[in-house]
Order: sequence, then C-alpha cells, then structure tokens
Amino acid sequence: MTSCPKTTSKPTISGMWIVFGMLFVFSTDAKVIKLDNNIFESKTQASRGEYSGYWVVSFCNQSPRCQKLKGIMSELSNELKRTAKGLVFATVDSENPINAPLLERFEVVDEPTVIFIEQAHFAKYSHKTFSKSKVKSFAQSHANGEQFKPVPKPKDIIEQTIGPLLETLAGFVFFWPVSFLMSLGLAEMPARILWFGVLYVSGKTFEETVWNRYCTKKKNKKQSSNRESESGMLDTKSAPQHTTHTKKGEGNNSGSSARKRKKK
Repeated sequence: MTSCPKTTSKPTISGMWIVFGMLFVFSTDAKVIKLDNNIFESKTQASRGEYSGYWVVSFCNQSPRCQKLKGIMSELSNELKRTAKGLVFATVDSENPINAPLLERFEVVDEPTVIFIEQAHFAKYSHKTFSKSKVKSFAQSHANGEQFKPVPKPKDIIEQTIGPLLETLAGFVFFWPVSFLMSLGLAEMPARILWFGVLYVSGKTFEETVWNRYCTKKKNKKQSSNRESESGMLDTKSAPQHTTHTKKGEGNNSGSSARKRKKK
C-alpha cells in the first residue's frame, strides 16, 4: 500500500488576520474628513493650539469649481498620506446654515476657500486658480509665504442663540421709528432732526464756552480791583500822622500881641 502524501500545514487564524490587516491598511484610501460647526473644534483643536495634525480645510459648495477642488483634495490625501506626516484633509459644506459661524470665524467670503491650520493660527490659500500642484505645494510647505492669523475662539451657545436675537431687537427698537416716518413720506425728517440736533449741541457748546470765558474775565477783573482797593487802605493806615502841638503860653502871648496892635 502506498502511503498518503504529507499535507502542508495550514496557516493559523492569527497569521491570516495579520495578512488581511496589512492588506487593508495599505489598500484603503485616505478619506477627506467632513466637518461641521458641531465637531470642528473638537477635531481640529484650532483655537486651542493642541496638536491634532496639520489641517488643510476647504470650504466648498456645489459649484463646478468646488467639485473640482474636492477631487484634488481627495487625490492629495491619498498621495501625501505616507510622505507628508500629520497632514489632514477636510472639507466644510459652506451652504449648510449650521456652518455659518465657521465662515465668519475664518473670513470665508468666496467659495471655494482653502485654509491651513497650525498651532492656533490659520492662513488662506491666496492663488486664484486651484490646480493640483499649487494646492499640493500649499499643503506640503505648511502655507509657506502666506499670512497667518490667530484662530478666533468659537462663540458659546449663548452668543450663538441670544446674540442674533438681541441684534434684531435693537434694530427694531432703534430703526422702527425711522422706518415709520419714512413710510409716511417723511423721509427727510430724520435727517433734518439729526442735523438740527447737531447744530443745537454745537451752538450750545459754543455759547457756554464764550459765556464761561466772559464770566471768568469779569471775575478776574473784579478780584484785581478789590485787591487794589485793599492795598490802598492798608497804605493809609500804615502812614505816620503829623500833628502840631502848641504850648499853653504860646497861645496866650499871640493873643495879647494882637490886642496891643489894635490899641495902637
């Protein structure tokens, strides 16, 4: 009888998991992270300055330029995941109302806009065209040559909810009377009232200034005249008094001599 051929040893389960895990790691694509206002700060640590990677964030809508930029960001995230350590590519939907505070924080006016965040500072991509080479250079060089600004701190829940309400209320209180006058055809009335108020305040200020100067001048003149009169009185009091003292005999002799002359 022929002996059965020897069978090769089967790979262990742990070895198979290691092989599959390595294949999974090297085959998966680096995805562009989607961020919104609720998770932006916890993911990026943008205003805190704590290290969570070097973030390249794009603010995009549904326009063709934004869709092209999204493709470039996806390609760069796969291409630079091994060579550029720490780079994280993310995107924010600028059309979503929930992300309005982010647009305000990072001064996003046009879409698409790309920013680089590092150590609580951010810089904007300043080129007008979004080519793959320029965006790649922007990310790899850590926005070298761009102007960095401090990342503003996010508003708390009170500022986000009550702040707009207070602004609306203030606008209603202060501007409703003006709009009411304008609806009555008195569009020039608020401007005239404001101009009259400016003229009145300026005239009143000028009048008070001139009157104060006049009163001050008159008061100083009166004080100086009082000082002169007081000094004159002091001089008269201190001057020596010259009085003539006659002797008793001298007076009688002069009288008797006068009588003798008359008799003669």
